[in-house]
Amino acid sequence: MRSSKYFIETYGCEMNKSDSVDIALSLEADGYTAAARNEDADVVVLNTCSVREHAEERIHGRLGYYRSLSARRNGSISVVLAGCMAQEQGVRIIERFPEVKAVVGTYHGWSIPEALRRYAETGLPVVLVDQEHYEFSPFKGQRARGHSAFVNIIMGCSNFCTYCIVPYLRGPEKSKPAAQVIDEVRELADRGVVEITLLGQNVNVYGEDCGGPGFVELLERIHDVEGIRWIRFLTSHPRDFDEGIVRRIAGMEKVCRHLHLPLQSGSDRVLRLMRRQYDMRHYRTVVDAVRMNMDDASITTDIIVGFPTETEEDFQQTLAVVREVGYDDAFTYRYSARPFTEALRISDPVEPDTACRRLEELIEVQRSISLRRSREQIGKTRRALVERTSKKNSREMLCKTERNRMVVVRTTAPVGSFIEVSLKGLSGSTLRGCELRP
Repeated sequence: MRSSKYFIETYGCEMNKSDSVDIALSLEADGYTAAARNEDADVVVLNTCSVREHAEERIHGRLGYYRSLSARRNGSISVVLAGCMAQEQGVRIIERFPEVKAVVGTYHGWSIPEALRRYAETGLPVVLVDQEHYEFSPFKGQRARGHSAFVNIIMGCSNFCTYCIVPYLRGPEKSKPAAQVIDEVRELADRGVVEITLLGQNVNVYGEDCGGPGFVELLERIHDVEGIRWIRFLTSHPRDFDEGIVRRIAGMEKVCRHLHLPLQSGSDRVLRLMRRQYDMRHYRTVVDAVRMNMDDASITTDIIVGFPTETEEDFQQTLAVVREVGYDDAFTYRYSARPFTEALRISDPVEPDTACRRLEELIEVQRSISLRRSREQIGKTRRALVERTSKKNSREMLCKTERNRMVVVRTTAPVGSFIEVSLKGLSGSTLRGCELRP
């Protein structure tokens, strides 16, 4: 008798991608095997995002698809809704989509096998969305997937930015004990992982909830782990950076020269309404410290346009900061009203047409800056990590530089190895390089 098969669709942030690794491991520990296609699966898990309304609309579309597929399969597919949207909607999603057999929120990701067993025993949908107690992943070194791995170091968020639903869905900040983090990193290194990405809604406040070592101290301990060669982290909060912290991070050679520093808005007035807890003077000091202490570092960001009451002057201030900083890339969004958030109570919304026009203008400005920043890389030599075979040419490899840029290189070096690359040009927006052999 064949084992049951699972398939996972992941939406949203890197935290969700990391959670999907744990969901897969929990199912495999229960005897499931991965299906190559969703059509072949007995269990389909949708690991969802609820940060913007558009993300939820996509999930509704996928649930409609699985309703049709389940009908064609005579109801033999068990659909599980997991993650932030599951946490937000709970039993309501089952009322609309009865083919969903389990709704598993942000505190119960690795309980999906248990939920499926309960459904099999009772024939009744299972809903697990309480937030009484959070446990970090039990899998540790098993989370290695090739040469790279995510390491969750802090769960939840206590900032309550007025536009953001995350604190309501992922709960308050809870740091993983430092000893557990170090043990996990060592286990990953023993399994051949050379690059780790430390994850949290706000990694900078690591340790503050429990009186343990802070984020920079944790970085220093991880830096000493033999076998780990690159360390990345997501996401940072500008409020929790200063020049001293930047200098300490810059002194760790394993920490990659890429910083994701969410801006959200270039207007101090809008930042106050968003409750971001920093102003543009502080933000600029952080950027200046990065430029001064981290050689040619890549800076990326998040920006929201159309926040309630945003004026044309506010928007122009945002554009001015984008041009001034010269971000390598930016994740840009139109404001999306979210349940629970305080921004719902702010009057004077921005007209949708105006918000769309501003978003298009911002994207165009950032696209030209990203292209310029890419062209500035041509002629430089970078160390790169071989990621995978190029989809366009099997004799070429897609590699990632320390500064988080993708470059196509013709090389025979295996996936997971490091090579020196001379950046020669651009193909569209993708860098192309030539391997430098010793």
